[in-house]
Amino acid sequence: MNTMKTLSLGILVMMMLIPVRSSAQEYRIGQFQGGLDFLIALPQNEFKENSNDAGFGLSLDLGYVIPKLPVVAGISGGFATYGSRTFNVPFSSTVQLVNVDLTTSNNIALGHLFLRFQPQDGMFRPYFEGLVGFHYLWTESKVEDERFEDSDIAGSVNLDDIAFSYGAGAGVMFRVYRGETDEPGRGVEVFINGRVRYLYGGEAKYFNEDSITAAPNGAPILEERYAKQSETDMMNIALGVSVRF
Repeated sequence: MNTMKTLSLGILVMMMLIPVRSSAQEYRIGQFQGGLDFLIALPQNEFKENSNDAGFGLSLDLGYVIPKLPVVAGISGGFATYGSRTFNVPFSSTVQLVNVDLTTSNNIALGHLFLRFQPQDGMFRPYFEGLVGFHYLWTESKVEDERFEDSDIAGSVNLDDIAFSYGAGAGVMFRVYRGETDEPGRGVEVFINGRVRYLYGGEAKYFNEDSITAAPNGAPILEERYAKQSETDMMNIALGVSVRF
């Protein structure tokens, strides 16, 4: 009788342990973390004096969560357009009856390595980070068919430059989903991510919207002598979705 009680108790304990073990496996989260954000780039200091236009674009982060440490190391990239103008002009001096859209845009690409201090557990995960990398600024012009959108005929880069960049940021991630992936025993977490970064940028040469002038016949002119040169400090505000997998 005692043997039956012992066996029954053992089976009961095993049945209680099985779901606990499965639950732990279900939420075994991986060591990678990636995010896609809507980006607002705000020029600061000298850059703001020469180009007070906010840039709008996207940013992408990919990081490795170091096991047993509140640290994420990774790479961050993004781009933003901080001003553009479109002119409807004749196709050429000899083809006056066909008009095209000539669009000139000022853009900036961002590339940085980051080291982020962030807790690995919890619904709210505030973080601080340091960054080092570069700013790449370029102005391009393209000719499009005025009848069909996004139908490029020709294009050219008018000016480009690159500058060293470093800075710091802070943000918070709010978990909105936690569940299992297609791989048994492996979990995934989804977060809403909000972040602010301040980036110090070295000197670069660039155009702003006022750099475009008009010839006597009304055709747009963009010459390097109208370019600005300064440090490229900026504040970036980002809001998007991050996934740990």
